[in-house]
Amino acid sequence: MPLISVREFGKLHISELHISELDPGRPSISAIQAARLRSLKRVHGFDIFKFVNENTLSAQQYVGATQVGALTVEVLPKVEGIGETTMRRNLVAMLSVALDLEISEGDVAKVATQNHGILEVLIRLFCDKLFAQVHRGLVRRYEGREENLPLLRGKLGVKEQVRLNAANPERLYCRFDEFQEDNPLNQILKAAVRLLLKASRELTNQRQLAELMLIFEGVSDVPRHSLPWHRIAFDRLNDRYRPAYKLAQLFLTNTPPDVSGGGVQGFSLFFEMNSLFEEYVGRIARRVFRPAGFQVVLQGPQRHLAIDETSKRDVFAMKPDVVGLKDRLPKWIMDTKWKELSLEDAKEGVSQSDLYQMYAYANCYACNDVVLVYPHHSNMGPTAGLRASYQLKSWAGNPAQDGVARIRVATLDLSDLNTVPRQLSAIFHPEKSEAVAMTG
Repeated sequence: MPLISVREFGKLHISELHISELDPGRPSISAIQAARLRSLKRVHGFDIFKFVNENTLSAQQYVGATQVGALTVEVLPKVEGIGETTMRRNLVAMLSVALDLEISEGDVAKVATQNHGILEVLIRLFCDKLFAQVHRGLVRRYEGREENLPLLRGKLGVKEQVRLNAANPERLYCRFDEFQEDNPLNQILKAAVRLLLKASRELTNQRQLAELMLIFEGVSDVPRHSLPWHRIAFDRLNDRYRPAYKLAQLFLTNTPPDVSGGGVQGFSLFFEMNSLFEEYVGRIARRVFRPAGFQVVLQGPQRHLAIDETSKRDVFAMKPDVVGLKDRLPKWIMDTKWKELSLEDAKEGVSQSDLYQMYAYANCYACNDVVLVYPHHSNMGPTAGLRASYQLKSWAGNPAQDGVARIRVATLDLSDLNTVPRQLSAIFHPEKSEAVAMTG
């Protein structure tokens, strides 16, 4: 199963000589494969790869995987100091938190140890979770049916009987409930199995998916555009299927139609790293600070920076990434930026526009502690955490209800995700936490 792995902004060289077989550090693809990678923009709506020159493609700030014929190309986050296997494991863990996939650390450890790409790792997780439940029995539900029958079953549909069976009085138009496995949940799970059976290149995954297709044989094949998402409701009888359902939803709603129109060649699954980092940090912050009495809000609460004097409407909406509230008042605001800082740049590469944005948050929310959070990397030194603190001058106005307003800059080390909760706690309570060193 040919697999090429690159990190964000990593290069793919266009050559017919298969340089990557001789030099794994210089992965190469053909011109036809390069054209197909560029065509992903048509279906995803954003550039996953861009031409650097006529002989080189560069991955962008999206992570995931795509298939080009027999070749799988994956893009992993640009986090230094860890290998591909660990990075895939971390990426699955971040997706699990950000998308609420209910994947445990143990689940990831079982499947992410082999040298399979991120796509096959996610497929294996789906298979394992679904198999664990179908062995306990498929979910069955009473589903409403309408059918012409020779004997009355349930209730007679009078209007339909008159309209359809006036000339066939021996037939009865019946409405009834039937206890069956052909229900919305199973239809969605089967659609995911069918999709992944076309996509998987790994033999164990293919075998498991084929077995699952046999198990769901009595379930209707529903096209992806007609899947009954709105009819899904979990209760004590089917809640055990929720983790498998969430993975099915991940594949079915994030995978676009085939690029080539020819099946597996167009299968692709990508996530924007800015959004993934923001959601991951926000959800971890919620776990860390909720026990301390904070209400942690993601993408809100929404406020506005100004009023249009003509229409008298609020304009320029403000939605910080993460806000910590106590007694409904913002006590701290955190905004994430998925980009590298640099010791060689003024203010380590923190842009004025980012600081202006934080100043606007401080004033709009009357909050005296606003923090910019970036990913840490080895060029920043061995220790993640607080990098800089800027006190707002008095002439700029003090937005806080009490104390001195400040904007702080911090980094998070993502090489060992188990340390992220402690790192977040250390940013706001440095006296209670030790500095966190790079583990890579």
